[in-house]
Amino acid sequence: MDGMWESIINASPHWEIRIDGEQAGYYAANDEGTLLQFYVRPAFEKHGRILFDQVVAQDTLTRAIVSTIDPFYLSFCLDVQKKIMVQTYLYEIHTEVRPSHPEAEGLDFRLIEAPELDRTIDFQQACLGSEQDLSGWLRGYSANLIERQELFVLCWDGEWLGLGECRRSDSQKGITDLGMMVTPAHRGKGWATYILTRLSAYSTAHGQHAICSTTVENVSAQKAIKRSGFISRHRILNVSL
Repeated sequence: MDGMWESIINASPHWEIRIDGEQAGYYAANDEGTLLQFYVRPAFEKHGRILFDQVVAQDTLTRAIVSTIDPFYLSFCLDVQKKIMVQTYLYEIHTEVRPSHPEAEGLDFRLIEAPELDRTIDFQQACLGSEQDLSGWLRGYSANLIERQELFVLCWDGEWLGLGECRRSDSQKGITDLGMMVTPAHRGKGWATYILTRLSAYSTAHGQHAICSTTVENVSAQKAIKRSGFISRHRILNVSL
């Protein structure tokens, strides 16, 4: 499961499903009417469709975010869907690609240190190019990565070219979730692929299996991910109910 979506699900309100006083399962949904997770314990799976319909009707849910790694939840979404769109491609490492770039000599790829947090946030905002001020969220997110020694910078002579995340999953043993961003001035030059291959090699060296993801719209990221030896077997779907 993609780490970003997992964190979104975990931060959303959760409700318990009970049948005759017994815990039958749970579901998670946000305040925007979107179902994010639906789980029924094996002993109660025969009631799955009825429970699903009740949850959707009771909470007036109009949308579901569901991954193809969860066939039970996905099947119920397919039964009642009005429209389905692929939102995110989920990738996992398939072939190790040796990190290589014709201009990599002399560059430093290192962990970011705590005193560099402010610079990290400014860099991320510049890369994201969003008019919305994300500094508050980025501060907490990046500070946690830096503390866990999971945030890297690619730099040359004081100039930052890109960032790389290698997040060890707290819920999926042996999995690291990779992410990267490159400053607009250095995009289209192969640095995204270089950062991903460096992260993948780092993950493998520490006995971890690398995964990553990107949205359907981000074609350039898809190309970099594929060049880095990843394949996509699963999707996250946006389902209208």
